[in-house]
Amino acid sequence: MSIVTKLKSYSYRRLLLSLIILGGFGFVRIPIEMNTEKMLKEQGFRDWSPSMSAREQLTQASFVGSIGGFRSLIASIYDLRAHQAFRDKDWASVEKFRGVTTSLQPRFAKHWDLAAWDLAWNAYAYYRNKSEWAEDGVESWQMKNIMMPRYLEKGLEFAKQGAEWVPESYRLSMVVADIYSQKYNDPELASQWYLKSSQADDAPPYVFRAYATHLARCEGKEEKAYEVTSSLYRSTRFGTRALTLTVRRDMERLEDHIALSAANKMSLEQLESAALSNGSTYLDYAKLGMHLLEVKKDLKATLAVYREIVNDKNAPLFYSRKLLMLLARNPANQEQAYEALKKLLKRSPEIFRRQDLIEFTKLETSLGASKNNREK
Repeated sequence: MSIVTKLKSYSYRRLLLSLIILGGFGFVRIPIEMNTEKMLKEQGFRDWSPSMSAREQLTQASFVGSIGGFRSLIASIYDLRAHQAFRDKDWASVEKFRGVTTSLQPRFAKHWDLAAWDLAWNAYAYYRNKSEWAEDGVESWQMKNIMMPRYLEKGLEFAKQGAEWVPESYRLSMVVADIYSQKYNDPELASQWYLKSSQADDAPPYVFRAYATHLARCEGKEEKAYEVTSSLYRSTRFGTRALTLTVRRDMERLEDHIALSAANKMSLEQLESAALSNGSTYLDYAKLGMHLLEVKKDLKATLAVYREIVNDKNAPLFYSRKLLMLLARNPANQEQAYEALKKLLKRSPEIFRRQDLIEFTKLETSLGASKNNREK
């Protein structure tokens, strides 16, 4: 065999070996690349394609840069442009630039949050302030009825889209709930979004409290609201911080609503039977007490029922205040009730409502005047 033939044979073997190695390496890479692609999709690096609106708003250089892998840098540039537009009160540009940043980085919650805040709060407040100072009535009407609702709706839409893109975070669902609560005064929709937000793994405890608070404001949903508020009131999941003044007040108001509803619908015999049955709770006694007080107008019997409630360790402390307030209705018990109320107020001021404090002050004034008359 000639040297040339040997060289050619050696070259063919090297080529064949190289092809085998490349092919083997290719097969090894397939599962690695599939796992890498899956990870990139999960992290949001494969979820963006340039829409026509984004393409129109980007400069040619920015568009090419975003396609070439510089999305984060381009988004940061437009974030700065949005901030400058905000400082200039150029709300149309703010909306446009925020739209670019959210389009470039849809999995970055901060961009959605800033967009919602700039439009639903900042632009809204800007036009509200201008409408109040506008001398032209037509201009004022346009700002109140066109510009303010427009930017409020735009901000809400940004927050909702962000919640769809970043569902694992509580933040954007809470922003939607805040808008429904603070801007639209819609506790039902707000409660729905607070509930959604509270179910996220990173949701702080106050989001669930916000859900309970707004649900308690929904007319016709008192039973469900009481179930939620009661569980929050008694649960150790959130610690003592869960017992905010709002939770305490909602608990009392909802129990009063339930008790009064039962007092008006049920007979005395039915209420007595429920209160005296095995497994009854202090709330069954509260229903009976409400019937005796509001329907039968029997103060003496009502006091006896409320004493039973106060002796129940599961009953909230505000029933002690209720009992003492009822005792104070009888002139013969006023001094005793006043002294007990004063001690309770010093120990637990959080269970006293504004109206209770007014009644307490009246009682104090009345007893003081009576004492002065006796001394004379």
